[in-house]
Amino acid sequence: MDTVTAPTPTVWGVFVGQNGDQLEIFNSKFGPFPPKKESEGYIAIGWPAIGYLPMFKDDYADYVQKFRTAYPHTNERVFKTQANMPWHFAFEMAKGDWVICPCSAHGLLLIGEVIGDYEQDYHDELGLHGKRRADFVHVRKVKWKETILRNDSRYSQLNRIGQLTIARPNITFTELQAVLGGVVTAA
Repeated sequence: MDTVTAPTPTVWGVFVGQNGDQLEIFNSKFGPFPPKKESEGYIAIGWPAIGYLPMFKDDYADYVQKFRTAYPHTNERVFKTQANMPWHFAFEMAKGDWVICPCSAHGLLLIGEVIGDYEQDYHDELGLHGKRRADFVHVRKVKWKETILRNDSRYSQLNRIGQLTIARPNITFTELQAVLGGVVTAA
């Protein structure tokens, strides 16, 4: 009998706000911050003027044209880097992928598994009632697996995601598991 192997999760680095300053707001509604292990929360990004991203799912060229209208930039390389971040968030990130989310204000990294599809929240349906920045409208649900404080030796191994809002850091899921001590597994 042939067995189907599940794809290996991708590891993403996601800054929720400037240096992660919105991470607490999206993850403290149901309890303290940092969230407890296995609790659910959200990651979110901006670029609200692009609208509801699924309408572009099968037409990257149309998406880029709309993004250029909403967020013009004279440097084409910078423009494409910016345009690709919401695209990756909506269409390449998937349930089962893992995220590393830095929060400089609290000196920590939250490590979690993406458990939700892309959603948009223009009307504060998450119930954060004005606490969040209004431009953070593109969201995904996450189950938090680990909190790593700045004084933890693992922090320097994982805090290398760069400065982009969304990036694929140079770490595989297997390497992430090893750094976390092999205590977490993909769903």
